Amino acid sequence: MRLRLLPNIVLLFVATGCCNAGSDSSQNAASTESAAAPLSSAAAPSAPSAAETPAAAPTPAPTAERQIAGAAHILVAWKGAERAPKTVTRSKDEAKKRAQEVHKLVKDGKQTFEELVAKYTDDEISKAANGAIGNFERNAMPPAFADATFAMEVGTISDVVETPQGFHIIKRTR
Repeated sequence: MRLRLLPNIVLLFVATGCCNAGSDSSQNAASTESAAAPLSSAAAPSAPSAAETPAAAPTPAPTAERQIAGAAHILVAWKGAERAPKTVTRSKDEAKKRAQEVHKLVKDGKQTFEELVAKYTDDEISKAANGAIGNFERNAMPPAFADATFAMEVGTISDVVETPQGFHIIKRTR
């Protein structure tokens, strides 16, 4: 009976603005029978017997687990890197060498990550937030950046990571 009345239910939803999406099948069956009652026999074709209509289980919507991480970074860009400030004039090799030097400073622990952000990052937007770029889903960042971030434990520092924007030293915050 449900399959034969489905077109009428859809029309009823559109006409009345009713929405039973997300309700279970027993509620749908009850509302289908009560909603179909006022329809004339010409509007509602005869329902097949229970033997002719297989019971269809509702299909749940796929639920993909969202992967979210938080990070702060120090970005060392080179001239011509994506979104590099116009003030950056270093070559890619010079940027890599500088990033490796900053990474050593981070690892030796004599200065905080935030102090090093203030001195070395080329990312003016995150600089004001001590390098914080906030929380993000895996696919929101370049693959190398996301892979490095999601592979780390909270509070740890990455090796130097290259993306089209430059060389990053990432600190996982979430």
